Amino acid sequence: MRAVAIILVVGVFVAHDGANWLADGTRYSPAAVFYMLHGAWEAVLSAALLLVLVAVKATVWRDLALGALTISIIEGLQMPTCRLAIADMKAVPRGVSLCDFATGLPVHAVLLTLEVFALLCIIGSWVSKWREI
Repeated sequence: MRAVAIILVVGVFVAHDGANWLADGTRYSPAAVFYMLHGAWEAVLSAALLLVLVAVKATVWRDLALGALTISIIEGLQMPTCRLAIADMKAVPRGVSLCDFATGLPVHAVLLTLEVFALLCIIGSWVSKWREI
């Protein structure tokens, strides 16, 4: 728990106050760095909460929460990764996700489909358990 606390304390300051000094000497604006930091921060917070929830007794609600947190980690890490891959934000068309633009593939649609499917599988596994009772 000590490591989680230290990561959270350092992370909150870096995420909220580090964009300006981290942007110095890079090709990214402070706003871009802020965006990337907050994507990483979302992943860190979700991972910390996931670690806490793993110890909770298994219920459908806990499993759904774990699924949602896993999705949040994936989506949070996607933000800085895809933003790092784009040198000129002006080239990204309005309404196109950064990962779709960076890869040239429909990453957003595929991930959304897989995420919804995973949540439905979690619900389905609990429904089948309830029917066995």
